[in-house]
Amino acid sequence: MKKNKKNTDKKKLSIMLYVIISVLLMAFIEIIIEPNYLIKSLIKIFIFFGIPFIILKKLKIRILDNFKVNKKDIIKLVKIGIGVFISGVVSYFILRNFFDFSKLTKSLLVDQQVSKSQFILVALYISFGNSLLEEFMFRLISFIKLKDYCDKKTAYLFSAFMFSIYHAAMFVFSFPPIITCISLVGLFILGLFFDYLDDKDNNIYNSWIVHMFADFVIMIVGFISI
Repeated sequence: MKKNKKNTDKKKLSIMLYVIISVLLMAFIEIIIEPNYLIKSLIKIFIFFGIPFIILKKLKIRILDNFKVNKKDIIKLVKIGIGVFISGVVSYFILRNFFDFSKLTKSLLVDQQVSKSQFILVALYISFGNSLLEEFMFRLISFIKLKDYCDKKTAYLFSAFMFSIYHAAMFVFSFPPIITCISLVGLFILGLFFDYLDDKDNNIYNSWIVHMFADFVIMIVGFISI
């Protein structure tokens, strides 16, 4: 019994430490090094997707079982995606007179060193590829796998907190402190919602579809603002 508990605690600690170190490392790269978007994306793929496979394999934690999907799930996911897209577009038209969406474009074109000619390719990667990377890290590893080795409440809070902290590095110096704090709370709540979407099925498809289409709407808004 003690051996099993020790092994469980080891896996829990390993997962949490890896996520924390990865988020801090990406924050350092984002804020201090500030590479162009291509270099940063390659580093992120290695940290968020490459290294986890090595760690999980060493810890004998299986992940392939969490990528199974059936036809009914696909239909449900398409409906979710369409709903998110419509909601995002409607929200844009409601909020465009209250929020300067051109800052989204500036973040890519200037802060991320992306040219206008590259914008569409980068926008497609952010919507489809980057969203998958983040769901792999913050939902599959930080939540679905972590909750196998600790209580579910801890997994919920840890995953959502790391999700919000990671994104804070992207805009912490771009907005007034009050906006940053509100955004952090909003991202934390969003992280909890994403965890909830994946909790029952134990895969990341539900949250990924929502995340992907939300980013897709943001990129369309950014393109309009160019």
